[in-house]
Amino acid sequence: MKDLRLAVDIGNTNTVIGLFDGSAIKHRWRLATRKDTTVDEIAISLHGLMRTDKEREGIRATALASVVPALDDSWARALAEVFGAAPQVLDFSNCLGLKLDYEIPRQIGADRLANVLGAHALGHKQGVVIDLGTATTYDVFGENAYFGGIICPGIQSSMRSLAQTAAKLSEVELRWTDKAIGKTTDDALRIGMLQGTLGQVEYLLKAIFAEKEMRKPSVIATGGLAPLLGGRSRAIHSVEPDLTLIGINHLLDGKGKEGKKTK
Repeated sequence: MKDLRLAVDIGNTNTVIGLFDGSAIKHRWRLATRKDTTVDEIAISLHGLMRTDKEREGIRATALASVVPALDDSWARALAEVFGAAPQVLDFSNCLGLKLDYEIPRQIGADRLANVLGAHALGHKQGVVIDLGTATTYDVFGENAYFGGIICPGIQSSMRSLAQTAAKLSEVELRWTDKAIGKTTDDALRIGMLQGTLGQVEYLLKAIFAEKEMRKPSVIATGGLAPLLGGRSRAIHSVEPDLTLIGINHLLDGKGKEGKKTK
């Protein structure tokens, strides 16, 4: 018998939805995030994504993680309406009992907790998740523990900011050049964005491992730009584009347990 679940990751730019059969992802959809989306609009979208009524009726549980508080209630209500039960909502108080070594746990983004749960679901006991999205985040985890992390400007956010504030700069296609010195403005930007981020990754990982005295840590990259950087650094051990969805889905395995702040 199939164990169909729906995981929803509400991000600042996109909302990503994954259909799982147990722990295996079967389908994924990407929608633009609109802060004024209504419950009815979300429900219509969800009905449209399901290929048949049988598939919709076969979904036994749903879970969501959101970094857009204005949409939390609308999505929760729509999921309950379409699938007949309230979703599990991933946050600092509902994260499978993760020990949260963080001064103000409610400030931890749900996507960051989802990434750690995803790493645990894939069998990683300690290490760092690097999420290359709107921001570039580093989340440090141990066995059943979240140790905190680092937030940096994202690659595309940085480039967009430069293009908006510097009259002679514009956004460029992100692709690798083998040179360390740009001979055109476009290449200079590419080197700064890509090689610069690679240098940041390797420096910060070295500092994290030294501070936490980690032995054989796992480093997992996720987010839209992870495939672009993953193969360029030996410090990144694996690229998992669906890590956030895997973590949200993993919440359903434990039915949600309260996170605990460590002293």
